[in-house]
Amino acid sequence: MNLGDQLARQALASGRCATALAAPPGIVRLAITLPDGGIQNFERRAADSDDGWRATDFEAPGAGCHFDEPVTAEWGRGLNILTR
Repeated sequence: MNLGDQLARQALASGRCATALAAPPGIVRLAITLPDGGIQNFERRAADSDDGWRATDFEAPGAGCHFDEPVTAEWGRGLNILTR
């Protein structure tokens, strides 16, 4: 399992809420709040489907990281469900 899939799996399994965010035209952005208060963000082009997701910024109080990791269609399906 790649890093993007691991981040998606953790967010889908333990996330408390998901919010579709405003993004530039043609981009779908999803923020999932984790139990510790951190927020894992995911993005894909609007034209993509399950296989176009990427794990991006992780925001946490006092810290943060930037990722640009692909998420496979297996975990992308779950992210797509949350954007509907």
